[in-house]
Amino acid sequence: MDVRRTTYVLLLVLMLSVAVPVAMGGDSDAAEQSDVIVNVDGSGDSITLDMESGTSKTATLYITNNSDSYLSLDVPTYDSDLILSSAKITVNGAESNLIYPKGDSDGRHIAVVTITVSVDRLTDTQTVEGNLTLRFTDVTVESTDGSNVFERQVPFTVNVNSVYTSEGSYNQFFGLFPNTLPAPLNEPWFTAVVTLVLWIVITIVVCELVIPQLTKIVGSRKTATEKKKLTQTLTKTISVLMFVVAVNECLNIIGTSAEIMSMVSTWSLVLYVLIGSVLAWQVYIFLVTAIINGLDDAVDVDGIDSSLIPLFRLIGKVVICVLAATIILAAFGVDLAGIMVSAGVITLGITFGAQEIISQFFSGIVLLSTRPFKKGDYISLNGTTYIVHKVRIMYTEFENWDRDQIVTMPNNAVTSATMINYTKGDPRTRIFIYVSVAYDADLTLAKELMIKAANMHPHVIKDKSCVPPNTRLTNFLDSGIEYRLACYVDDYDLSAHYAGQIREIIYKLFKDNGVEIPYNRLQIDILSDCDGKKRPDDKTPDD
Repeated sequence: MDVRRTTYVLLLVLMLSVAVPVAMGGDSDAAEQSDVIVNVDGSGDSITLDMESGTSKTATLYITNNSDSYLSLDVPTYDSDLILSSAKITVNGAESNLIYPKGDSDGRHIAVVTITVSVDRLTDTQTVEGNLTLRFTDVTVESTDGSNVFERQVPFTVNVNSVYTSEGSYNQFFGLFPNTLPAPLNEPWFTAVVTLVLWIVITIVVCELVIPQLTKIVGSRKTATEKKKLTQTLTKTISVLMFVVAVNECLNIIGTSAEIMSMVSTWSLVLYVLIGSVLAWQVYIFLVTAIINGLDDAVDVDGIDSSLIPLFRLIGKVVICVLAATIILAAFGVDLAGIMVSAGVITLGITFGAQEIISQFFSGIVLLSTRPFKKGDYISLNGTTYIVHKVRIMYTEFENWDRDQIVTMPNNAVTSATMINYTKGDPRTRIFIYVSVAYDADLTLAKELMIKAANMHPHVIKDKSCVPPNTRLTNFLDSGIEYRLACYVDDYDLSAHYAGQIREIIYKLFKDNGVEIPYNRLQIDILSDCDGKKRPDDKTPDD
């Protein structure tokens, strides 16, 4: 009996030793809401954001796990017709949604949640309230009924200020002065009509009085025709600009919805940019032309003249067009960063594929900025003389000396050529006339007559501004002595014609004074008879 009783007792103890831990394990609780502490931006338990429509802002949540369990955190996206939120979870600086139990030495029991809230651009001015859900799962406890999942609600308040709101302008003259007139004149439609009429009056005053006076002040160096043209352009452009402004103001006065105002504002911005570009271009060209022409007339200003106007026109056109295109694309929400990257890749391809064209373009910039020649200059390119006709951004047009042909040359070929400008800044040029005199002639008299011939010509410069006519012995020829007459004439274009006239004068003076100009002579001596008889040594048979 004692043995049997002892056996039963041992079996009972064994069963209890197995059952108690199981019972104790079944009584263990999963983590719950009270085990999690949520702070918004380090303090508080709710999110409050002040935002404009069409913008985004962030809020930071600090979540501390005070339980002994591992928690998995999920933040569902809050999506409504007005706002959209998204979350990024980081633990110990790394992106993760697993939060360690309390007391982790590496601080992994604290999670940082960055909430990004975006407001639709068509949202009216209002306050949006709601709850952001934080869903926790205790991964230490296995459960099929969801008992290991709990949620925390974080209240949020978003105060939206619509960029298209008309509240500040509703039923107010010019959007500034409230309409306090008696009914029915206190209605928004009446306020809008009065505002539109006043805008028209202001436009007339500006176009008829202000613009003409402004043109007169800034255009003192312009002709009456140029001033009139500028006045007409500014009048038309400013009239359109002020009309667009008036329409936008009137729509705000009558309380137009944000959706309509968004569309109107976008296209109004496009019109503003286009109108502003036209105005900027007209004023820019007007001022650049006036300033450069003024400096061109100033004798103490070197290096600036009207030949720079095409370069400034090109720079202004490129800058204004690029700025206008950038603003318009941004207004329609185009990603300018992506465009810049694409443009960089395309530019790289163009650089390799169109090197010749790019070289011509930048050579044109160099010619327009350094201005080694201007229209009408006589230049020599690699030994050939041309007359400059027109400098363009990609090529330059020249005339031949006879002015019966137009030669078009790429600008990179012009800049790489050896260039001599014969008339830069001064049409005067030096001519050289070579004359041969007989060895037995009076050389002193011959030199005096050559200088006299030069002084007799009306286009030879005889004052002290240039070296006076002079002669020099240059060579001993077979039949005479060669002298060179050097003198300055006042026009490079006709220098060859003047040289021919001076030669004629020299010839006449030499002839009148007995100075011989040698020339080649052929002397024939007949050494045999020419009687028509056959020579004795002629063995050629007769026909």
